[in-house]
Amino acid sequence: MFGEMLEEEVFAAAEVCSLEADVFFCVGTSFSVQPAARLPLWAKSAGAVVVEVNPQPTPLSDAADYSIRSGASQFFAALCATLEAADC
Repeated sequence: MFGEMLEEEVFAAAEVCSLEADVFFCVGTSFSVQPAARLPLWAKSAGAVVVEVNPQPTPLSDAADYSIRSGASQFFAALCATLEAADC
């Protein structure tokens, strides 16, 4: 939540995951809360494809490989339906 400190262990794990990701989804965030806002940029610098899903543009929009203007629930419903149709 806003103004709350992140547990150091939790953030360290998130950092490792972002650096090892092939695809990084950044969903429904203003991209303004640090240090978490750096995670998608670290992922991109490590070679991940960064997908931003947000109804409004954010400071991440220009850096993202894909910026999808959608709410989270609509996006994930469509993604799940697509994956089910593709028998993934």
